Amino acid sequence: MAKKKRFGVSQALTRGLTETINVVENNAGIFRNTVLPLSRIELDPENPRKLAIDLLDIRQGIQATDPWVSQKQEELERLKELAATIASTGVINPIVVYKRGDIYRVVAGERRCLASVLAGKQEIDARVFNEKPKGFDLKLVQWVENTARDDLSLDERLDNIRDLIKEYCVQYGDVPITATLLKDITSLSLPQATYYLTVLNAPDDVKTLIKDGTLRSLDKAALIASITAPAVRQEAITACIEGYSLKQLRSIVTKNKILTTKKVIVPNVKRRGRTSTRVNMGYTANPKVVKQLIDAVLLQERYKKYVATFNSVNWDYLDQATKAFRQLIDILELEQVG
Repeated sequence: MAKKKRFGVSQALTRGLTETINVVENNAGIFRNTVLPLSRIELDPENPRKLAIDLLDIRQGIQATDPWVSQKQEELERLKELAATIASTGVINPIVVYKRGDIYRVVAGERRCLASVLAGKQEIDARVFNEKPKGFDLKLVQWVENTARDDLSLDERLDNIRDLIKEYCVQYGDVPITATLLKDITSLSLPQATYYLTVLNAPDDVKTLIKDGTLRSLDKAALIASITAPAVRQEAITACIEGYSLKQLRSIVTKNKILTTKKVIVPNVKRRGRTSTRVNMGYTANPKVVKQLIDAVLLQERYKKYVATFNSVNWDYLDQATKAFRQLIDILELEQVG
């Protein structure tokens, strides 16, 4: 069985929750390290992880009549491995909580909390914020925790990003959320931040597929969401459900763009002034547009031999895209002469 592909995460996120909290605490208040009784801890019902199982299920067992019994049983099985580790070595990374009356609510570390109870522990190491973190800081800690520690579904990740954006606007003003700003907030790469924003604004048919778990890949979701023609988008959706790779989906999009492009015939009208000696190819600030043009040309049989020429191009950089486009023009002129 192929290894499950994890969502790409920048190194900044994987340095651990400790470093992030050291930054967040400057705004959210000083915390203290302590040991807390698990009996005084509650989970956060708004945590974007969306676990169905809760502390009551761990302590009293999952009821057969529970409408979420199947999902809870699956989550319980995944928690048992973590519980076995905690039983032998303890909790390596403390959970993060804030005080809420006589109870402590979990900000980050739900799975460690549940697994500790499952392992028969009575106490757990914790970092306690003296004040509840502000909305944005709270969501940021949960984003880092969830991303660095365990896979979430695409739907849960989108909810997490959506909450982050909402709280950021509440705390810092209603500003336009660009891919660059989202990259700075989350430490995602710029392409990933762009993909997330594209999917957040996806058509309803794409959102439905993500919600029910049919569409799980961020890259594929972003590609399909960017297709404006409903018929072409449906073709891509069907192909995705059938297991097509990202490369194959891009080919579908490219093929349809070629077929639907209309030829504009310019009348042969005499014009005043100097006669043009070359064709103006226009310009773009988006290197991905250049990639689409090159991909379209390389689909033709006579140009397939040049595919390897463009394999090393990093399409995130304008200078490399410019050089690649010039190479394409040279190839086209060579072939036409030949």
